[in-house]
Amino acid sequence: AVAYAHYADLVWCETGTPDLEFAKKFADAVHAVHPGKMLAYNCSPSFNWKKNLDNATIAKFQKELGAMGYKYQFITLAGIHSMWYNMFDLAQDYVARGMTAYVEKVQEPEFAARDRGYTFVSHQQEVGTGYFDEVTTVIQGGKSSVTALTGSTEEEQFH
Repeated sequence: AVAYAHYADLVWCETGTPDLEFAKKFADAVHAVHPGKMLAYNCSPSFNWKKNLDNATIAKFQKELGAMGYKYQFITLAGIHSMWYNMFDLAQDYVARGMTAYVEKVQEPEFAARDRGYTFVSHQQEVGTGYFDEVTTVIQGGKSSVTALTGSTEEEQFH
């Protein structure tokens, strides 16, 4: 890491377990030669966090890394892990409770999250449907019967 730090904007520390002691040694070694060099730490989902650390250490892990100079702390594949688990959970509950499971686990929490900036309630907006509708309309000379958003249930019920 020390050898490459001169050429890098940021130096990435990778460990086999969540390890503040190793992270500190790594940071100290890099900063001894390159003071203030920004560091990155992979808070990996491959770690069994509770097997390796107690709750108090898990709770302070990010703050301690930050104090060592780890400006970029990330969880690789966090979104995928979250999506897969939540789909697994929803699928099992959907079998048991039908649409009630979807409404309670997905739709109502989405509506509640709008106040915090969540926008995927209007999923057609998020995937670019409006843009592609405009392109289709332009190509069709101002009229098209195959656009998705205009007159859609989403436009009617969520806007």
